[in-house]
Amino acid sequence: MNKKRLYLGVGVVLIVLTFIFTRFYTGGDSVTDILAEFYDEKVKVQEITGEARQSFIEENFPAVQKIYQIQDEEQKQIGYGFIVKPSGYNGPMTIAVAIDGRTNQVTGMKVLEHVEDPEYAMYLSEVWFTDRFKGKSLSEYLNMVVLDPESPRDIVQITGATISSQAAVNGVNSAIGAYNFLNDGQKMAAVSAVVDKLIAQDENSFIIRWGTDEFIRVTMDELRKYPTVKEPAVLINSLGTRENMVVEGPLLSEVLKKHGIQLSDYKGIGVTGLDGYYALMSKELLDKRKVIMAYRFNDQEIAKVDKPVRVVVPEELGVYWVRMVSNIDLYTDIPAKNIKSVKIFDPLTRDIEPYMYEYYGSKDKAIEVGKILAKFDYVNPEGFFTMVSSDSLVKDEVINMVRQRYYIKISGEGAPMNIAPNFKLGMNVKYMAYFSTTTDAVIFPTEMQKITGLSELGAQKGMLLEKVLEGVGVITPREKQFELVNTAGQSIQISGQDLSKCILVNQHEKITALYQGAGGLKQLADLLEINELS
Repeated sequence: MNKKRLYLGVGVVLIVLTFIFTRFYTGGDSVTDILAEFYDEKVKVQEITGEARQSFIEENFPAVQKIYQIQDEEQKQIGYGFIVKPSGYNGPMTIAVAIDGRTNQVTGMKVLEHVEDPEYAMYLSEVWFTDRFKGKSLSEYLNMVVLDPESPRDIVQITGATISSQAAVNGVNSAIGAYNFLNDGQKMAAVSAVVDKLIAQDENSFIIRWGTDEFIRVTMDELRKYPTVKEPAVLINSLGTRENMVVEGPLLSEVLKKHGIQLSDYKGIGVTGLDGYYALMSKELLDKRKVIMAYRFNDQEIAKVDKPVRVVVPEELGVYWVRMVSNIDLYTDIPAKNIKSVKIFDPLTRDIEPYMYEYYGSKDKAIEVGKILAKFDYVNPEGFFTMVSSDSLVKDEVINMVRQRYYIKISGEGAPMNIAPNFKLGMNVKYMAYFSTTTDAVIFPTEMQKITGLSELGAQKGMLLEKVLEGVGVITPREKQFELVNTAGQSIQISGQDLSKCILVNQHEKITALYQGAGGLKQLADLLEINELS
């Protein structure tokens, strides 16, 4: 009796384990069900790994773990299914890939599980990403691109998740290579199961640069020898989410002091992450805030995805909390802003064809910043591109960074908002009121009037011109003369003393200027720009 119970118990355990094994990938659906779902018609899916996974596949496509034969209702083979396990940033991810032999195309792919950082790779399983692989030809490998697909084989990466996206591409490429060998003996180039982590090639040090060719490399072993500060901090990103934590690490000022450098001698610093993210910190910010080179969070070592170190600026928003620090640049001179011209975004960019930018699954109209800057008379390349939201969030970028592949999203949630391939959602300036270079500012009227408020002129309400000029940083506007110009070339001249007699009325991002001058009320429709007269 005891033996029978033992055998029965073992049998039940084996059945349960088998059930779990066939369903563990997605928490409910078996692998065969998942592969079958990629086909419109009813199909039969049967594992053939043992007979199909030949040495060529094992040696050249190590990510391929399981192979399935797919047949139609008449038991005619119509394709193959694969379970592939490429390695992402934190470890392996499991992907199901189905291939249709009749069309010689990828029928579909699905990320079944992964251990990537949720903040960077939470979109790996989203349909808008996985559908990018559907219908791709098997004649050549797929190629990951950052933004613009230039050929049918290009796959646009998930913003801010370069390595995870490349791992997904490697997984599908492994299936393509294995399929072509199984189908007709074609031997394609080998596909590694591991992403070449050039972006994250150094997790143990970062560089501090100043001047033209002076720099020091700080290793993590060296950094751990400095006295540390340990204090609570709250990470707040532009989505409004808050994360309480206790951070620990040395102050940047102490690290610099060890090398004979005084942080107070510099006008600002620029911090760049391995993923290309950049944050500028002005002298004003550095004088009032601590900059912690944090490598412990909540008494735990820094996460692998944040290595080698993360800059933490307590009491400041998350746009300054740069992960994966690779470079810290010390600036001896930051050209001061002296705004001479204020432009209205809509008429300024009306002749620029919007780009339909897909950002975290949302496809919205966006204008490339480089094309906007090309309209300015002069842009100081050493100056900074400053963005200010209607709730007073300020972010600076270097001009060279925003000239290419940097956009202002003008439709959809959060617009106007800055977006770029290396911008993780939550690090953007949402509801932008204006942006500026050293001499030019561009306003978004609907958001700008949240800063200036509205004033009355007769029966009309609008932004007081004086408040607009002061808001974007025009120095002592009352002491100057200005010319308002519309899209038709018509103009009005206003002295600084009369700025309070002019309002800007916003109607769907188009501005009508109303000026109560000595000769009566003047009106200028579709205002383009406000220029300081020399």
